[in-house]
Amino acid sequence: MTSNYPPLTAAFLRHQTELRQFLVRWVNCSDTANDLLHDTFLHIADYPAQRQIANSRAFLYRVAGNLALDYLRGQARRQTRDGENLDDEWLCPSPPPERCVQGWQQWQAVEIWLRGLPLANRQTLCLHRLHGKTHRQIAAELRVSERHVEYLLSRTGQWLVETELSDGC
Repeated sequence: MTSNYPPLTAAFLRHQTELRQFLVRWVNCSDTANDLLHDTFLHIADYPAQRQIANSRAFLYRVAGNLALDYLRGQARRQTRDGENLDDEWLCPSPPPERCVQGWQQWQAVEIWLRGLPLANRQTLCLHRLHGKTHRQIAAELRVSERHVEYLLSRTGQWLVETELSDGC
């Protein structure tokens, strides 16, 4: 697959995932790491002495590390020049990985809880909360009374309070 590419480009394609992880650890921001990974590719794409490089993987790490170091030094110079708080500059718009895992685990708990609901309760809850339908619209769609819709939603709310889900969400 990569045999048609120049040696450094082929090495980049093989190692880009681990290079990205390396850059994320350096700069602590996945968006910045993506930019630096792109810059790494631009630096090596037309490198004239590609066939003379003995260890292309090490070369890629050196280029990526140098770009990350340049980025961090530039951030430090900007902080010194502007007198800003450097921590504010380095805030990454992406949530930290542990927050992503926590959110995923909470969603898994919600899915399990939803699967445990009787079908009528699950349908009523989804129509009301996800689709924003009124009690009257739900009653018409499910061919039940509005009072029954209210009962189903009330009972579903009681089950939510009775479970540990109410503490985590």
